[in-house]
Amino acid sequence: MEIRGEMSVGVKRSPEREGLSWLPALVTIGIVVMGLCWAAFGIFKYGVWVNNGPGGGFFSAVAGIGAASLGIYEFFFSPVRAKPIGGKSLWPAAAMALAILCIPLLGMVLSMSAFILLWILLVEKKSWKQSILTGIGAGVALYLLFGLWLKVPFPQGLFLELLR
Repeated sequence: MEIRGEMSVGVKRSPEREGLSWLPALVTIGIVVMGLCWAAFGIFKYGVWVNNGPGGGFFSAVAGIGAASLGIYEFFFSPVRAKPIGGKSLWPAAAMALAILCIPLLGMVLSMSAFILLWILLVEKKSWKQSILTGIGAGVALYLLFGLWLKVPFPQGLFLELLR
C-alpha cells in the first residue's frame, strides 16, 4: 500500500493523526498541573509519612506524582493522538469541574456523592432508586475508606460546618 508516494507494508496513516487539535495538549497540561498540585498538597500540607506510617497525604502525593509523570509522557512521547472532540465530549469534564467547585460548599464526600448520583440518573438514565442507592453507597464507601481507615482529612464544606 502506498502512502504519499512512499511504499509501506500494509501500514495506513491514522486519520486521527491528521486531525490534531490544541485541546488534547491543553488537557494533558492540565493533568500535569493538577497532579503536581495534588503531590504538593500531599507532601507539604497533609504529610506523607507520619508516626512511622503513611500520613494523610501519602495517597495524594503518590497519585499526583503518577498523574504528572503520565501526563508528561503523554505530552512528549505518546505516538497516539486524539481526534478533535465535540461539545458533548466535554460533559464529563464539566460535570467533574462542577462537583469540585461544590466541595467548599458541600464538602468532599457530599459533593462526590451528589456527582455520582446525578451522573447515574441523568447520563446513565437509571432509576431514582438505583441512583440514590449508588450515590449514598459511594459516599459511605468514600468516607469509610478514606475518612476512617486512611484518616485523610477531607474538606468538610460550609454545609457540614453549619450543622455542627
